Amino acid sequence: MNQNKKDREKLILKYVVRFFIDTGNPVGSGFISKQLPVDISAATIRNIMSELEEQGYLQHPHTSAGRVPTDKGYRAYVNDMVDLEELSVQEKTILSTAIREITHKISQIAKGVDDVLFFSSKALADISNELGIILSPRFNLCIFEKLNLIPIASDRILIELSLRSGFVKNVILEVESNLAHGELPQIEQALNERLSGLTVAEIRKTIADRLRDLSYTGTQRRHFYRVFLSSSDHLFNFDDKNLLTFAGANNILSKPDFSESNDPFAIIRMLEEKSRFVDLLSEQIEGGGVAVTIGGENDIKDMSGCSIVKANYRLGDVTGTVGVIGPKRMPYGKIIPLVRHTANLLDEALNND
Repeated sequence: MNQNKKDREKLILKYVVRFFIDTGNPVGSGFISKQLPVDISAATIRNIMSELEEQGYLQHPHTSAGRVPTDKGYRAYVNDMVDLEELSVQEKTILSTAIREITHKISQIAKGVDDVLFFSSKALADISNELGIILSPRFNLCIFEKLNLIPIASDRILIELSLRSGFVKNVILEVESNLAHGELPQIEQALNERLSGLTVAEIRKTIADRLRDLSYTGTQRRHFYRVFLSSSDHLFNFDDKNLLTFAGANNILSKPDFSESNDPFAIIRMLEEKSRFVDLLSEQIEGGGVAVTIGGENDIKDMSGCSIVKANYRLGDVTGTVGVIGPKRMPYGKIIPLVRHTANLLDEALNND
């Protein structure tokens, strides 16, 4: 095949996908011939569209003379043909307001994490007119920095657990009242020597072995270590912080692209169950770019009619995911830069010293 024919195939596929995204209607050769910036006859366009169908880039609905893109056609368009748009000043302002104004205390309170995820997903949904999604950083993969033991009563100690990402968790532990508070610095040092520098997941898996030798210390300390160890599942449990937040359910429910075989309610139910969708979003994106999965490329059957545009953002030494879910007929030229810009804003806001 000569280069000229390849270029014409690429141009025609680009215009078919673009106009199907814009209108939702199957695209015919006559319509394309009027839109192309070069002079190609309708008959030639019709032949090329037939060849693109044979190659698996287009398909021919039985009720229409026009053609629509397949997953393969969308993939070729996203990889090599999409024209990325510049976000407007207003759109950038909406995003920065949603993110920056509520992250100044992100390292102090867990509620700040919840808020930034919710408002970010809502801003994404409002701008994209699709479903905005945010997956929190994977705190179980964070490096544990240190703990502080702070006496607050004769039989209660506040344990302050600090992660290298800047996240801090506070837990109150009940201990024997005869534990001398003067012993806390030595206990604190011993625990930090054994646990600092490990990931939260490593600590949860190996903490019993790492604290085994401490069981031979004095009676009061031994009791504290025993209580600390028995409470370790709770102390080092950050699973409840693996938040999946979404907004814009009405956007996706109102899309005409969905039918009984493409049930939008199934997507909402899956998001509410969270666990299946967390796995779909948790994959690391290479190179810090934007990843697009289209239709059948998604591992979950209920997502076969959807595309996901996602990017990673960073909180210290771990990453979360920001993205948009919509029908395969989504405006990729707008959504890709929108997701990229949101991820960059989250990076700046959550790692601002």
